Amino acid sequence: MIDYFERKLRFKDMEVWDIRFGKEIYRLFIVDENRVCEIKDLNLPPNAKVFEEDLKENLITVKVYSEKQVKTEHIELIDQFSKQITDHVALAHCQVILTFFTGNIDVVLENILKETYNLELEKIPLKLLLHLNQD
Repeated sequence: MIDYFERKLRFKDMEVWDIRFGKEIYRLFIVDENRVCEIKDLNLPPNAKVFEEDLKENLITVKVYSEKQVKTEHIELIDQFSKQITDHVALAHCQVILTFFTGNIDVVLENILKETYNLELEKIPLKLLLHLNQD
């Protein structure tokens, strides 16, 4: 069971959330890729069969970062949480793909903000933080 969750940032195509299970903190980067899902996005084993017509019209990636490797018992709960967060989207037409990484969640946030939006967290203008959307 999730003990705590908080949306950290929201942009037009990305939301950043922290969720906590006891002392374990996971940072989720939920990104609307604004493109059709491709077979290579699915990270399937080499012999897996997927047909092009089974791929969804839009791809939403959920990159989950934590300081330590994700606990097995948290995977399904994180998956459910990410689908609840994106539930306003036409999920029947969207492929939601979860990927787990380890790393310093604050450094990762800084890097993604810099690479994607050319922003530094501490330098986001207050006027952008007064709204639901930070764009």
